[in-house]
Amino acid sequence: MGIVASFLHFWQHFVTHSGTPIVFWTRPNWSVDQIPDQSGKVVLITGGNSGVGYASALALYNAGANVTIACRSFARGQEAAEDIKKNGDRGIWGVRYNQRTPAEETKLGSIDVLALDLTDLASVEQAADKYKLRVKRLDQLYLNAGIMAVQEGQWTKQNYTLQFGSMVLGHQRLTTHLLPILLSPREEPARVISLSSVGHNFAPPGGIDYTSVSRHPDDVANPDGSPKKGKNELDRWPEYGQAKWGNIAIAKYLADRYDPKELIAVAVHPGSIATNLGNHIGIVGWAASKAHWALVRS
Repeated sequence: MGIVASFLHFWQHFVTHSGTPIVFWTRPNWSVDQIPDQSGKVVLITGGNSGVGYASALALYNAGANVTIACRSFARGQEAAEDIKKNGDRGIWGVRYNQRTPAEETKLGSIDVLALDLTDLASVEQAADKYKLRVKRLDQLYLNAGIMAVQEGQWTKQNYTLQFGSMVLGHQRLTTHLLPILLSPREEPARVISLSSVGHNFAPPGGIDYTSVSRHPDDVANPDGSPKKGKNELDRWPEYGQAKWGNIAIAKYLADRYDPKELIAVAVHPGSIATNLGNHIGIVGWAASKAHWALVRS
């Protein structure tokens, strides 16, 4: 597919599925006020210390859920947890997260933190084992943590590309190790929610180029120590696309593998929202911060 055709394909999906308020007929009208009572629900959110993960943790905590924020920095996780207890005392680019109502103050859940490094599969397994000692069942698993279009030439502990290795392989390993508590007996099915993106349209033909996600023996950093693109590595945007395609693949596998009475798995596109995900991408981060009025306020 040529560059022009690829762009038109992406734009078609962006216009019809992005939820951007610029295209008024696709603007979502759902709000967190529609979340039913979550009292007693056990929830784990990766990357719950910022962005979509933080907003989700806040909303579910306000609805009575017992929420665990899983992130690489335990200190940042604790800071986010304390902010949530203080009624979401943060925001981004002037956009405040939803504040709880006086009625919600009477049914708050609990919030704690789990150290989890998705760039190291051994750390993922250790975190999962530690979490299974805390809880006997898991009702909702949000595979939310992510990065976007980072500099090529960065690798996980096991020498996979940083985006695919963390967002796909890290989340897959976490989900696999948590299946015993996701499938434990309960009245309602557990849920696994993968945060994907319309950006999956940037993926190469077939969805994933498997030769591109592993570090080649000849791949080394630049002489000054800065990252250098790997021999087989894709450019940053196709790499991001195949990572998001992988998120969808995980959800589809789980949906096909398990009875919906046991487990429901979905992948979602969040739309155009105010987060810090693109802050490192120069003009993208700058433009988003200056145009936060055009973003869906989550």
